[in-house]
This record gives sequence, C-alpha cells and structure tokens, in this order.
Amino acid sequence: MNKKVLGISIGAVALLAIIIGGIVLQKQASERKQIEAAQSELSTIEKEAKKKGELYTSVAALYDEEFDFLAKDTTIKMIEKAEASLSKKQTEINKLEKEYGSKVKAAAAEKAVEKLQEQVTLAKDKREIQTEVNALFSSKESAIEGDKVKKELAITADLTEEDISAITETFEDYEELDGKWKEAIDAIIKNAEDQVAQVKKINKLLDEAFDGNLPKETLKQSDYDTLNKEVAKVKNEELKTTYTAKLLLMKAMIDTQAQLDTLTKQQKEAQEAAAKAVEDAGNAAQQAVEDATNAASQQAAEATDILAGYSDDQIEFARVWLAKIGTKPSELNVTRIAAGTPINPYNASSATYPTEVIMLGGAYSAEGSVVYASNHNGTVTIYSVPGHWPAAAASDPEVSMEMTQGILANGQVMSVPTGNPNDVRDLILLQR
Repeated sequence: MNKKVLGISIGAVALLAIIIGGIVLQKQASERKQIEAAQSELSTIEKEAKKKGELYTSVAALYDEEFDFLAKDTTIKMIEKAEASLSKKQTEINKLEKEYGSKVKAAAAEKAVEKLQEQVTLAKDKREIQTEVNALFSSKESAIEGDKVKKELAITADLTEEDISAITETFEDYEELDGKWKEAIDAIIKNAEDQVAQVKKINKLLDEAFDGNLPKETLKQSDYDTLNKEVAKVKNEELKTTYTAKLLLMKAMIDTQAQLDTLTKQQKEAQEAAAKAVEDAGNAAQQAVEDATNAASQQAAEATDILAGYSDDQIEFARVWLAKIGTKPSELNVTRIAAGTPINPYNASSATYPTEVIMLGGAYSAEGSVVYASNHNGTVTIYSVPGHWPAAAASDPEVSMEMTQGILANGQVMSVPTGNPNDVRDLILLQR
C-alpha cells in the first residue's frame, strides 16, 4: 500500500471515530437530561406528599386534627379519591424506578407517599368502625362524629352481645388504631356493653318471675322491688315500656296474693274466734268481741295518726288511685278540670263535665290514669275517659258527641275504700 492510500485510510478512521464519539456524547447528554427530568418528577411527588403539599393536604382533610379523629364531613368517596391519587403517584414512582433504576433516588418520594397511604388506609378503617359503632344505638344522633363523642346514648332494642363482639374483634385486629379516637370508641362500646348486660340481667329476673306470660304466684314484693330498680336504669324507652308492663303484671299478682293471704288469714282467725266463742261462751265470747273492737279502734287511731296533717282531697286522691289502679306509680299527677270543660279536648262538639272532675295519672301512660268526680259522701263517680281518642272523635262532631255523652251516661259510682294507711300516705307523698 502506498503512502497516499495509507494516509487516506487513517484519515477516514479518525473521522469515523470523531462521528461515533459525537453520537455517544449526544446520547449521554440526552440520557442525563431524561434522568434529571425523572429526578425532578420524583422531587415534585415528594414535595406534594410532604406537609402543605397537595397530596398531604388532601389526606389531612380527612382528619379533624393530628391524624386522630376523622373530620365530621369525611365520606367514603373522599377517602377513595385520596387513595386513588396516592396510588397513581405510587405507580409513577414505580415506573421511574423500573426505567432508571439506581440512576434516580426515589426512596424519599416513595416513603412520603407510603406514609400518606397508611393514613388513608387508617381513615378507611376508622370510618368503617365508626359506622358499625353508630349502628349500635337507637338515637338519630351519632355516637361519634368528628371529635364529638356521646357516651350515654341508648342502644337499639335488639342489640346482642354477639353484635358487640363482632365489632370489638374487628377493632382488635387493627393494632395501629390508638390515641384519643380509640379511647372514645372504647368508651362508646363500653356503654353499649353495659346496657346489653343490664338487659340480660333484667331478662334473667323476668324468666325467674314469670311462667310464660303470667307472673308466678310465689312472687314477693322484694322480687318486684329488685326488678323495678333495674328497669329504672334502662335507657332504651321501647325496652323500658315493655319491662314496665311486666312490672305492672307482677305488682297486680303480688297485690292479689296479698289480698288472698289476708282473706285466708281473716277467715282462719274468724273460724278460730267462732270456735273459741262457742267453746268458752258467755264472758269469753264477750271478751273476744271487746278485744276485737279494741283492736279495730286502735287500728283506726293509728290510721288517723298516720294521715294526720293531710287534706281530705289528698287522702281521697290516693285512695281512689289505690282502688282503681292498685299499683304504685313513679309519681301521681293530679289535675283539676273545671265543670263545663269539654270531655273531648280535640272536638268542640263534645259533651261537657257537669261538675268539677279530677284526673289522676302516673309519670307515663303505662302507669294508668283515672278520671272521677267526688260526690263528697264517701263515693266518687268514675268516668271511662280514653287516654287516646280515635281519629273519628277528633274529626267527626257526631262521633265526638255520641262518645262523650256515653262516657257521662256510663259513669260508675264507687265507694272509696279506706285502704292501707301506709299505702295512702306513700301515694300522697308522690302527688304532684
């Protein structure tokens, strides 16, 4: 090969090397630019996920404060929207990591996004638990809403221990749930547990007191008192009304048995007294009569002493209630209704009371009510005034007049028994 050809070959090689070098440098520069852009994107994601960033703000909005209580207006839709945004950013980070590997630093952005994802997952768990906890109670109010917590709401009437256990078991699976929110949920569930336990206790007492739907004849006053005390603690009004009806049946049975026992005892005493009178005759019989008379006088004197200081009206109110209702109410409300007042307050076309009448009622309708007029001679006239008037009586004047005239026509005159002076005094103290 001559020198000229050799020179041309070397020049061509050199030129080719220059061209290839330029291409390599250009490719490296382009790659650096792409890596810088990728790193910039990761930095932007990290910034958005940090405090005051767009992602951070959207997650923080789910909470009331300090990522503890959920915000009052937090919905599942808001949680899912935040979850979707974070998932999208996580996908972007994964794509950049896969494309550039160790050439980019994605750890900080990934950690920031993961931290927010944990808060969103926590919000979803809290929202689910709050929904289940609120469903334990019959009130239209929520037991927990935002940072507002109501620890004394009444449970639903059909709530069971199993219902509560299902929630507590779910709750225990989330170890990350803590703080004041957890304390609030614990307190709410404790309230539900206590009420369910109270209902269970009452149902057990009722099972012991009843044979089917009827109270046992062996009931004692102490059985009634114990159950009455427990029923007073019930917060659900539907359950309390049901239990109160059972209490009224128990009281009626106890009073009936007491009356039967008294009659049996009196009959036995009378038979014994008669036998003794026949056997002893003469003076012995006379002495027995005198003793009985003295005992009756003493009892009458004691009754007078017990009721001393109370007005005739107060005594009459109590005796009428005992005679017609028998059971002791939580309070005895007394209302005087003037003569000429319409019997049906919901329709002007109503017969009116010819004289002043007295309306007696317990604290609530289940305890009963009595409407009567005093005849001031030891008797009263009882009027069967309904506690709830039918719709027709309110809208139809003829129906109203017919019903109310019937009430007047069917008034029953009743002698007011003296009754047990202690019971009479107890009811006087309950008069309002």
